[in-house]
Amino acid sequence: MKTIKASGIVLAGLVTLGASVNASAKELAIAIHVEPSHAMFKVGERLKESIEEQTNGEFSVTLLGTEVGGERDHLEGASYGEYAIALGGSMPMTLYAEKFAAADLPFVYSSSEQAREVYSGETGELLNEQLISNGNIRLVGLSARNPRNLTSNFPVETPEDIQEVRMRVPEIAPWIQIWEEIGALPSPIAWPEVYTSLQTGVIEMQENPVDLIHAGKIYEVQSHINRTEHVYSFFHWLMNEDFYQGLSDEERDVILGAIDEATTWGDDMVANGQDDLYATLQELGMTVVEPDVAAFRSAAEPAIRDIAESYHPAVRDYVLSLVE
Repeated sequence: MKTIKASGIVLAGLVTLGASVNASAKELAIAIHVEPSHAMFKVGERLKESIEEQTNGEFSVTLLGTEVGGERDHLEGASYGEYAIALGGSMPMTLYAEKFAAADLPFVYSSSEQAREVYSGETGELLNEQLISNGNIRLVGLSARNPRNLTSNFPVETPEDIQEVRMRVPEIAPWIQIWEEIGALPSPIAWPEVYTSLQTGVIEMQENPVDLIHAGKIYEVQSHINRTEHVYSFFHWLMNEDFYQGLSDEERDVILGAIDEATTWGDDMVANGQDDLYATLQELGMTVVEPDVAAFRSAAEPAIRDIAESYHPAVRDYVLSLVE
């Protein structure tokens, strides 16, 4: 088997791939842009252990974190072949497969399973073609994230409760358009500034999954968590395409199987931890509200339909089928 290279860069120490049986273990670098305490880093640790065990030490896996850069640095490193695998949030879809970046569209899906369909079947194949042609990376695994909810200092039950209310959202254009359609005043503010912005009244609301609401101590400056569960998104595990093509069938089966096992384990961990986080937030003084999500979906529909027109037809049709 030939030595694997990508864009002139030798893939993370894999120069020994296919060398003699006496060669030392082949190194496989995985870049993960979250802190070691994060659930996704724990998935990476399980993946490392699984690959090393199942290959009887033939592969030595190195986990790299924020010391080698942020999410974009890691994605570009995987694209060029500096890393064999990288973790991405929503960014890889926006950068390399924008016409398929629909899985995290607010108020479209009612479960992670529905959102996951964007990555399945023919649509999934077309999506991967875009990732490969535009980024030289292949989607090899998905990790579900907790759904996103609104926090506030008053109960939010219907869209009428957030009319002209200043709320923080990430700087994602479709998200801003949808919240504007519903009637809020969305303001893109960097996450590190959200706590202070809520504390000083620059914004009145924000939205995030329960793990970030807890980790960011939002309960100190917001009294209500409103279970809109308006976004079901994923972390993406992406493999350098040259690395993928250079693996033997046996190596590929082992590594992809390990990714499937680790991400399934991680999905269970995230899902099981969500109820505990809600309970903890209530113990810390937050009130959990069950809004009329159908009313929010109805208010968001015109913007969703407009945004969907920019997607690949297969994705557009799927999105529209869920809002009809």
